[in-house]
Amino acid sequence: MNKLVVILLTLYSSIALAVLEVTVLKQDEDAFPIVISPFAVVGDANQGRAIANIMRDNFNRSGEFKASSASYVIDNNIDFDKWRDNKTEAIVFGKLEKISKKVFNVEIELIDVYSSKTLYANKFAVHDSGIRRIAHFLSDQIYHALLGIKGSFDTRLVYVTVANKKDGEREYKLEISDSDAQKPQTILTSPDPILSPAWSPDQNKIAYVSFKNNRSEVFIQYPFVRRKTEKLPYFDGIASAPAWHPNGESIVLTLSKNGNKDIYSYDLNTKKLDRITKNESIDTEASYSPDGNRIAFTSNRSGQVQVYIKNLATGKINRATFEGRYNAKAVFSPDGKSLAMVHRVGKDYRIALLDIKTKDLTIMTENKLDESPFFSPNGGMIIFATNKNDSGVLSVVSVLGRQTFELASKAGEVREPNWSHYSK
Repeated sequence: MNKLVVILLTLYSSIALAVLEVTVLKQDEDAFPIVISPFAVVGDANQGRAIANIMRDNFNRSGEFKASSASYVIDNNIDFDKWRDNKTEAIVFGKLEKISKKVFNVEIELIDVYSSKTLYANKFAVHDSGIRRIAHFLSDQIYHALLGIKGSFDTRLVYVTVANKKDGEREYKLEISDSDAQKPQTILTSPDPILSPAWSPDQNKIAYVSFKNNRSEVFIQYPFVRRKTEKLPYFDGIASAPAWHPNGESIVLTLSKNGNKDIYSYDLNTKKLDRITKNESIDTEASYSPDGNRIAFTSNRSGQVQVYIKNLATGKINRATFEGRYNAKAVFSPDGKSLAMVHRVGKDYRIALLDIKTKDLTIMTENKLDESPFFSPNGGMIIFATNKNDSGVLSVVSVLGRQTFELASKAGEVREPNWSHYSK
């Protein structure tokens, strides 16, 4: 076992809302079969089963695994022949021991069924308020041990909810949650529309668009500290579509200065505004590549709505999309090799994945009105907004296997999702 580590969970200072309902719509039958055992418990049985259930649900949402729960507590005395006959490839089991009023010891072990070898084992101390967080963290460790890449479970979502009030007005809320849409927190409530929330790379700030001053402006919210919301200067015209530079020190956004929409970069430290595109057409919806050397943006400069990529060092702009007459709202994958975007098929708008080098375009969804795609930090999933029964919901599709699950709210519509980076 590794040295004892104490993990403290930062508590949010805002109001919890009803949890989004998670519905699995499609599952890959060829996914990696894994069994998650209820943790052996000394002191609190509910917490032990809660950790196992959170981990099981995490793996199933990833699209890489077909995770099931064991009906009993598994320990080191494993009947490997039985599990091989059941076509199980790995087993996760552990123990939860209450060592004080608010602190638990958590032990975990991952066993490869076919080699009978331990692939991962560890022991932690965790505060009782951090049970969900430790379950996400352990899911990431198991994911990495089995696949060799980082998981995206110990991360957060931000999104906008819209509800109709009794007086006929609409109420907009900016909310954050765990990556599984649990533990939602409202960080802003407004009668005015909220658009395009985006996590900063350090996961401590959220940029968004608000119409609170009767015009479209960009604001920066600090969800975890008591700090006043910042407003970017008024630049004349409409400000929209903010996205962070990977260094967290500047924001790229669309401005309609002089009546024409172009891409600009605003340095938060120097307060300097730089124009990135200059064209008579409409240029909008920019996003940075992971290394910060390129931006992808939407433009109608060809007479169609297409995605372009600009090399910021050379200034060269190349058209990225050629299939179809409408491609928009592109974001880079974490490895910088692909773009997720909105692609029109007939009258439908769907999420598509473009290989930047080969130009191969893969349509990932089968809906009628998809928008606002964004990658999970490891690139394994894409979250997006869609429409179901005339109401906005969020949906997530795995890049491999195209497993899909849906996040819906009974209280209203859910829109404009964005996935955080890894915690630092």
